[in-house]
Amino acid sequence: MAYFNYIIFFLIISVSLSMADIPACAFSITTDLPASDKSFVPSITYETENGISGILTRQPIEFASSKRGGTEEFLAALGTEFPSTRGWIFVPAKEDLQGHFSVVEYYVFFNGKVGGGGFGFNYIHSGNDPVTDDGTELHWIQRVVSNHKRRSGHGTSENRIGIKSSVINKVSVPFFDVVPKNKRRNPPPTKAVPPHFEYDVARDDLGNDHEWRSETYLVSINRKSPKTVTVHNGVSWGWKNVVNREAPQEVRN
Repeated sequence: MAYFNYIIFFLIISVSLSMADIPACAFSITTDLPASDKSFVPSITYETENGISGILTRQPIEFASSKRGGTEEFLAALGTEFPSTRGWIFVPAKEDLQGHFSVVEYYVFFNGKVGGGGFGFNYIHSGNDPVTDDGTELHWIQRVVSNHKRRSGHGTSENRIGIKSSVINKVSVPFFDVVPKNKRRNPPPTKAVPPHFEYDVARDDLGNDHEWRSETYLVSINRKSPKTVTVHNGVSWGWKNVVNREAPQEVRN
C-alpha cells in the first residue's frame, strides 16, 4: 500500500512540474458576440441598380492569427515605405502576447450603391503585455492588399501600408491610428485607437470582382526611440465579391 501511495505521489509531482512549464495564458483571438446579428454577417447576395448580381463574402471566412513580428510580405511593404535609411527599425516581439484580441464585429455589407466589409476588435492585455504609459505608446500597423486601389480604376492592384493621410498633408509614420493634421479642416477622428480597432472599407463598382485583404498588427514604441517599432501579434481579415456571370435563361413561349 505504501508503494502504491508513493507511485501516486510521484505521478502528481510529475504532472505538476510539467504544467509549470506551460504558460498560464497564451495569445488567442476570441469572439465577443453582440446583440446584433449584423455584426458577424459572413456572406450576402446583392444586386446593383443596373441589375448585376453577385455575392459578398468575408475573406478569410474566419479571422485568423497572423505571424508574430509580421509576415515576410508585411515586413517587405514596411521596409519599402518606411526604410531604415529614414531611421525606421521594425523588430519582432520576443514573446506572444499573453492576452487576446476580442473580435466584436466581422461582416460584409451592401447598401444598394457600395459594398464591402468591416472588422472590429479590442486588445485585452494580460501579464507583461505592453500598455500605453509614460514611456510606451501602442499603435496599429495595417497592410492592405487588393485588386482595386483606392482612388484608382478597377484592376489597379495595391500592396501597401494603410495609413490615414490627406491630400494636403501626408502622414510620416506607418501607424494606422495616427491622423495627420490639416490646416484647412479638422479630419474626423479615427475609431482605430488602441486598445480598440475598427475599420470598414467599400467599393462602388460591384459589377466587378474584388478581393480586399488586410494584416493588422499591434505594435509598441518607446517614446524615447519612436522609430524603433516592436511588432506583436496580428490578425488577418478582409472581404471579396464575385459577380454572377451566368447567362440568362432563354424564355420559351
